[in-house]
Amino acid sequence: MSNNLKDLAMFEHYLPKELVIGEVYFPPLLIAFACAYFAATLTISGLGKLGWLKYLYAPTLVELSLIVIYAVLLSTYVFPG
Repeated sequence: MSNNLKDLAMFEHYLPKELVIGEVYFPPLLIAFACAYFAATLTISGLGKLGWLKYLYAPTLVELSLIVIYAVLLSTYVFPG
């Protein structure tokens, strides 16, 4: 019996890890991108309040890049799939 538990623990990181709300399953990458969008929006608004957006060539591309960077970091360390 204990050998069977060791086998299950060894392959535990291959199991899918969805967030379940009611009977709806949300993939971890969707949650990571939602949080990344929120974090990038806060970052861009903070940069706007500081007056640093005038130094950026394309602020929309910077926001898109921040979303991707935050999503990769969140999906790697906070919401591993």
